[in-house]
This record gives sequence, C-alpha cells and structure tokens, in this order.
Amino acid sequence: MLHSGMKIVKYSSRHTKVFVSEYAVNNDKGGDAGNGSLLASLAEAAFLTGLEKNSWNPDAIVFNSWQQYGTPSYWMQTYFRESSGSAIHPVTISSSYFDLLAASAITWQDNEDIFLRVKIVNFGPSAVNLTISSSGLQAGVNAAKSTVTVLTSSNLLDENSFSEPNKVVPVTRELLNAAQEMQFLLLPFSLTSFDLAMF
Repeated sequence: MLHSGMKIVKYSSRHTKVFVSEYAVNNDKGGDAGNGSLLASLAEAAFLTGLEKNSWNPDAIVFNSWQQYGTPSYWMQTYFRESSGSAIHPVTISSSYFDLLAASAITWQDNEDIFLRVKIVNFGPSAVNLTISSSGLQAGVNAAKSTVTVLTSSNLLDENSFSEPNKVVPVTRELLNAAQEMQFLLLPFSLTSFDLAMF
C-alpha cells in the first residue's frame, strides 16, 4: 500500500507556489492498465484516498518546540531533488535478482559538474551483485568526483526518533571504481544512488 504525507488542498496564487507531479497506473507490457482502463483509474483513486487520509501522520519531518528529525521517507525524497529539469538516461542493470529491483537514471548538473545518477531500490532481504552499464555518455567518468549514497538499516522496520534522529539516514562515500560499466553489491532492503561525475 502506498502512503504519502501530502494533503490535497486549494492554494491561493498569493501564497507559496505548489508543484504537483504526475501520477499514473501503467503497464508498459500492455497489461491491465492499457491506455487508461477503469482498473487503472480505480488504483489511482485508491492512491489519492491514501494522500487524503494520511496527510498528517507520518510527516516527512517530525518536530517539537526545540528539536526535529527527518524520517526515512524524508531522506528517500532527497535522492530525487535533482530530478526536476533533468534528462532520463538509459542504463542496463544485469542481475539474477532483477525482479527485486527498481531503478532509474538521470543526468543532472551541479554548478560546473555534470552527473549521471543511477538510483536502485533493492526490495529483497539479500545482498545483490549487479553490473551497471551506461552507454551513450558524451564524456568519460571521473571516479575522483563520483560518489555512492546508501539508505538502509539493520532492521526493515527501523525508524528515526528524537532519541535516535540518525538511525536511518543516507551514508555517502567515494565511488573509486566508478566507470561506464561497473559492478556493485547492493545491501538488502536499500536505496542506493550512484552519482557518476562526467569529465
């Protein structure tokens, strides 16, 4: 079941601007969703009811009068902050556990540097060996500026709290083996982001 901390409300144009992205049920293999079936619309309605019902708890950021912390959902959303205005880039991910993975890749720019960001979710309880291949890059990969960021924890049900605000947070480190084709071991129940810097 999908839940969100957003609430559907009307905003005056005099207030803070609000951006609502697309959502849709689809099946690129031509299954039940087709080009917009009744079944797909019912699934989308179920998603929107979840937005309405779960508008207050959980929140992405929890706070009281003197302290705050980000939930794992907050930290997950930081992986997608460069997605606006970015370009989707094709990559090939080879793994025997492919059914337990979800992935996307974008190119984005940070000041003068251009990055290929490959995000991969491992839904499975086991570590996964995989090979990532990216073709069509207009530049080489600069391993010295490339990083990998992982969001995971020792227990799938771990949460952050005021006493442990950093129990589930992303950890970033250098990716010295960064290349157009590279092997990596994904941790169980994890979200991993590879930021490959381009020359």
